Amino acid sequence: MPDRAEQIDEFESLFRRAEREPYVWDETPPGRITLITDAETREAEAVRENVQQYFPRLPQNASWKLIGGSDFSSVSELLGLLEREPADLVVTYRHLHEPSPVPQHSLGACVDLLTQATSQPVLLLPGTAAAPLPLPGGACREVVAVTDHIAGDNRLVNQATAFCPDGGKLYLCHVEDEAVFNRYMHAVSRIPQLDTDVVRQSLAEQLLKEAGDFIQACREGIARHRPAVHTESRVLMGHHLSEYRRLTGESAVGLMVMNTKDSGQLAMHGRAWSISVEFVDLPLLLL
Repeated sequence: MPDRAEQIDEFESLFRRAEREPYVWDETPPGRITLITDAETREAEAVRENVQQYFPRLPQNASWKLIGGSDFSSVSELLGLLEREPADLVVTYRHLHEPSPVPQHSLGACVDLLTQATSQPVLLLPGTAAAPLPLPGGACREVVAVTDHIAGDNRLVNQATAFCPDGGKLYLCHVEDEAVFNRYMHAVSRIPQLDTDVVRQSLAEQLLKEAGDFIQACREGIARHRPAVHTESRVLMGHHLSEYRRLTGESAVGLMVMNTKDSGQLAMHGRAWSISVEFVDLPLLLL
């Protein structure tokens, strides 16, 4: 029978065997953009111009389609419009077709379904359809991609890079969920054959190392293709909302990019939902 040290070595080796995730560069600008608002044409045009000014990386020759409040009366009608004329990017607000006051801690039925039933990214503008907030003055200069599993997530990194202008700053942020980690460590502590302290240290180091290695590969790839973009790595363990609040409070982040889809359910996954309802005054790109 192997002794405890050998068992620990075998446990640690499982993580060392994992191959380092490569970064694959891709930047396909959106050629077709659909803006969905409750406003009529003149107001919608003003929103479109504001979005283009705030995000200068959006192609100037992109084809824009405006869907206003009188163009649909239900979520199914809205999805039908998008199916007939697919878009590469959807721009919209929370709580479409929902009168004020609206529940604060939700996104509204339309946005909930858009993020789960369609494949295109959804750019969520600040505020709600009934009470939109203006985009900050000037152009967006800083973008952050946030996740708890960044290794191998090329799409997240590439979408965030696409919105970051030359001379801007891109934060690649991985927050390992401390509560989940502690729950697993509690289970490990009940296995007498394992040294809990050794496992805790080794596992934490490996999880953060994998994220850090992938981010480093991303930074090197971005430097080759977009050398005018400055990148920063944020890899840590903690509570995701607290860490994202800290980052946005310490910087001038003008766009947060995150994944929303959960392969095991139709609803938006929990972390993305909590971020989406928390950061109401910040533009969000939902993938």
